[in-house]
Amino acid sequence: MAPIIHVFIRLLLLVITSSPLMAASNTTFINEIPDFTQSRITGWQYGHGSELCAPVAVSNSLVWLANMRGGQAELAQLLASRRYMNTDVWRGTRTTDILTGVDAIAMDLFGGYTGLEYQGWKKHPVQYSTGVEVPDIHWITAGVEKDSAVWLNVGWYRYDRRKNSYNRVGGHWVTLAGYDANILIIHDPAPRAGHGFANEYVHTSRIEDGTMSDRATGFYRPARGYLLLGEGMHIKSIADVAIVDGAIKFSK
Repeated sequence: MAPIIHVFIRLLLLVITSSPLMAASNTTFINEIPDFTQSRITGWQYGHGSELCAPVAVSNSLVWLANMRGGQAELAQLLASRRYMNTDVWRGTRTTDILTGVDAIAMDLFGGYTGLEYQGWKKHPVQYSTGVEVPDIHWITAGVEKDSAVWLNVGWYRYDRRKNSYNRVGGHWVTLAGYDANILIIHDPAPRAGHGFANEYVHTSRIEDGTMSDRATGFYRPARGYLLLGEGMHIKSIADVAIVDGAIKFSK
């Protein structure tokens, strides 16, 4: 009888650890972390905020972590500057520049930090690398803590059913505010997600097969294991699906 019990326990553990999210939640901070809309940043020098999703997503967390009262638009503009993220107002912000920008602003705001790491397939400096190309949901949700922040790089993909392939046509950055089982609770800076504060409850699942590609970078690999964002995600009109390309986790 004992061997049968041991086999049952192993199978149970396998089912639990292979699920998109473990049966847990953290909604402690969802109404504390700001949800700023990028289109509130106006002016031609900022592209009227159209490509400022990364600076705005990061500013959501920094305002909260620094216990700031107001000034978020100015902080997002500062993050977009050459001193920090060097955002191209027509093309957006590179992952490398987001990481080095967070490094620099954290030194200025907090005098240092304890952790800054990246998981995903985008090119990035080795000092921030975890060596993980397929973002791990447990690693991501572990960043939802009092003195931590997580930012998700969402890839917009067109899906070719005949080839079972996902072809990247753009990207976006959002702030992770919490999670509940297989639901990620995000603050999305895009105006298509609304102009007021809102917790977006986004259902997740893992891709089981197929391929992913990005013509702009030459990226091509199996799609298995990547996180698909479904119901609750405000998907850009040019795309069919949203996939988590990468994640940055920061700790004060």
